Amino acid sequence: MRLSKRCLIGVWSVAALFGAGAASAAPVAISTLPPGTINNVQATVVAKVAQEHSDLQMRVITFNSPSSVIGAVQNRQAEFTFTSNDEAGAAFRGADYYKGTPMKDLRVALTVFPFRVGIMVKADSDIKTVADLKGRKFATGWQGFMQGIYLVNGILATAGLSLDDVDPVPATNLLRAADDFQAGRTVGAQFAVGAPKVAEINAALGGIRFLSLENSPEAEKRMQAVRPEYHLALVQPAPYLPGVIGPTYLEGYYINILTNKSTPDEIVYKLVKALHDNKDALAKAHPSFVAFSPEGMAVEHVGMEYHPGAIKYYKEIGIWKGK
Repeated sequence: MRLSKRCLIGVWSVAALFGAGAASAAPVAISTLPPGTINNVQATVVAKVAQEHSDLQMRVITFNSPSSVIGAVQNRQAEFTFTSNDEAGAAFRGADYYKGTPMKDLRVALTVFPFRVGIMVKADSDIKTVADLKGRKFATGWQGFMQGIYLVNGILATAGLSLDDVDPVPATNLLRAADDFQAGRTVGAQFAVGAPKVAEINAALGGIRFLSLENSPEAEKRMQAVRPEYHLALVQPAPYLPGVIGPTYLEGYYINILTNKSTPDEIVYKLVKALHDNKDALAKAHPSFVAFSPEGMAVEHVGMEYHPGAIKYYKEIGIWKGK
């Protein structure tokens, strides 16, 4: 496996963090976003559990943008990536900013769980609905996190808005936009519920809340016009979800673990088996994995194929519904 100099700045060994366990095979890598994001926490948990319950020796490598995270697998810098199905679908199709450069070597290893994203504002903000963001200071640009454009436009579309309707405050990436919100330079920020950064901002500002999206077929249709993988998702309050102060509709999609079509079947088989058999270990490491469904690992994603190593295991346990 070849790692670029850019990759190496974000690499750490899960073996060093959690002990070598039973790992004896050659190292494999899983790519994800930087520390502070929920994806980073979750990918680290995946690597830990895989290492403890198989002979895979996994390490985590980080990149600043989803396109780079996925590109690491397309270019065989990493065997796996922890990413969203909306981004994976766009990359595979060659849509949006992947136009002209489709990543046709991507294959799905497993579907991890549903994912929820929303816009947080200060708890005492006069902004009560997404429509209230019109004309207000909000992050735009997203040069280092192009997915942010689609995530925000999907949310804004539920109220008939887009980023063209806000007062622009340029942001390079997700964390910078969150810092701008915390510093008062914007009125809100998009982020995944349950992320470490959300907890940090919640404590710093004395409380935040996520805006609930309009729950209607029309609103969802407008959201899906941005990316077809998006859907409305109801989230209930929980101690580990600061900002969810009541039943709240957020933007939903799925988190997948992708691999390359050339990744050996045995490696993919070992990963999906280790995760399927150890939901308790995943949930113990981070509460978001309570939503992990071993029976839902083989959910169909239109236009994308599963890796043969994963299909072999799913057929063995009787959850494969494809051909």
